[in-house]
Amino acid sequence: MRPNSLAVLALLLALAPAAAADDWVQSMPKGQEVFAPLIADPREIQLSASYYRFNGHNDADVALGRSWGLLRWRTGILSDWLWQLDLEGMAYSRFQIGGGINEFETVDFFANLPLEIRKGPFSFKASLYHESSHLGDDYIRDTHNLGYRYSVEGARGLASVDVNRRLRVYGGAIWLIHSIPAPQRWTLQSGAELTSADLHLSSRHPMRLFLAEDFQSHENVQWNPNSDTVGGLRVEFPETRRAIRIQFGYFTGHSPYGQFYAQKEHYADFGLAFEL
Repeated sequence: MRPNSLAVLALLLALAPAAAADDWVQSMPKGQEVFAPLIADPREIQLSASYYRFNGHNDADVALGRSWGLLRWRTGILSDWLWQLDLEGMAYSRFQIGGGINEFETVDFFANLPLEIRKGPFSFKASLYHESSHLGDDYIRDTHNLGYRYSVEGARGLASVDVNRRLRVYGGAIWLIHSIPAPQRWTLQSGAELTSADLHLSSRHPMRLFLAEDFQSHENVQWNPNSDTVGGLRVEFPETRRAIRIQFGYFTGHSPYGQFYAQKEHYADFGLAFEL
């Protein structure tokens, strides 16, 4: 880890007060509960798959990610501040599918170390993260494009508020500590999520409709915004605190993949996401 990254890590840990003697501390808690994952962010740590038509081909995005809770504790006079330190990792890949052979086009690897905080309806997430992007062998063979080295490390901060039981809004920014190839370092992000009441279609598994919108503006593409709209049905499994989302989406903007970050894309997709 680079010296700048170590300095930011030390700052994050310094901001997290130790739990008082009468507060509880939990080891290895469930991840992504203190700060709920962003539904419409395509680079959110998740386990998901989606299908769409792009440039006349059948494409699929596959995200193989997981968030591990390391430590959870409470602070405050009424123990009303909830803190959690996590470790996250994900491989986010694009494949061209069909014809009996799925052609591997690109993959981005993520490694995150987030600190999550919640007090009432307000939640916050501050994290160090690393991302590297690589072209697939099939893409290189077909296009003779060897790509370029893409590797960034940065610090990300997000704030979220549950306006009521149905509406959540959030915003934040990313600052890159180290960036190859583009020297521009800033990204701004905002979004909102709407969730319905239980549809009462099952006595065991609550089902809710949802609609989410995520906006991101990157300095390295002159602040042109990315828009990702996602809506669908969320099926909950209360016994295990897990859920499955069946969703449709529309993405427009610059590619979420590092190797194609300067390329404009727009497509409608259908997907499944598993909240573990």
